[in-house]
Amino acid sequence: MYIDEASGFEVKTPSGWQKSEQALADRRKIVFFVNGDDASSSEKDLMFIAYTPVRDDFTALSSFGSVEQVGQMTILPKGELMGEDSNGSKMLSQESKKNSYYFDYVTKSADQPKRHLRTIFTLIQGGTGGAGAVLVTITLQTKDDRYDALKGTFDEIIDSYGKIKK
Repeated sequence: MYIDEASGFEVKTPSGWQKSEQALADRRKIVFFVNGDDASSSEKDLMFIAYTPVRDDFTALSSFGSVEQVGQMTILPKGELMGEDSNGSKMLSQESKKNSYYFDYVTKSADQPKRHLRTIFTLIQGGTGGAGAVLVTITLQTKDDRYDALKGTFDEIIDSYGKIKK
């Protein structure tokens, strides 16, 4: 279980996957859980938790727009929005629940295998340790042809997400 008491949430992590953490510029950080040491980067199953501080005027997740708007702005390929071929990239489902946005989608980039992703977007007030909020995104991904084997694990992780009392 990954527990972030400062941000006030917890989420189950994949058993046996290797954890690493990276601090980025502007108080951002990302925590990785990777499966598949001997595989190339495009073959690996991955879970990551990204922390992005946002301006003080973002006080609720809806400040970014509805779940559909956020999906269109951040998830769907930009070409699809302009009527171009999406190479098989597609939003499978999107919903708002538990004060978070949940997305299930597949993506296809040139020269890369098709990937299946599940993402949670949530906004945590005071999650930076100071004023303001932090946008937390939790994403799981695997090659699309491996998704059926990992679906149960992904479901369990997504369903385990919850807020804890600070």
